[in-house]
Amino acid sequence: MPESAYLAGPMVAILTIAVLAVILYRGFQHDEQTPAPVAPTAPSTDDYGLLASVAVVRTLADATLLREHLHSAGIRATLATAPDGRIRILVFADEVMRARRLVG
Repeated sequence: MPESAYLAGPMVAILTIAVLAVILYRGFQHDEQTPAPVAPTAPSTDDYGLLASVAVVRTLADATLLREHLHSAGIRATLATAPDGRIRILVFADEVMRARRLVG
């Protein structure tokens, strides 16, 4: 067998390592023009998505009583604690007016 056949394997390995080194070097380079990622801002404490606040009370007993009153009228309701410790009664947006009349 010619000597060139024995050199083909190591040459392919060295070439593969060189290509991988170039790809990794370019992949880990940081562009000065690329801005740093910005951390997402915390959502507002008044944002409850599809739910809207119907009432705000101070005690869990009052909140539970209002929620049960709304449930007895067929309105789905849930509770959420605000950062200041007060408890909000939340309902879906399409039932807000009806719920406020019942609670009001």
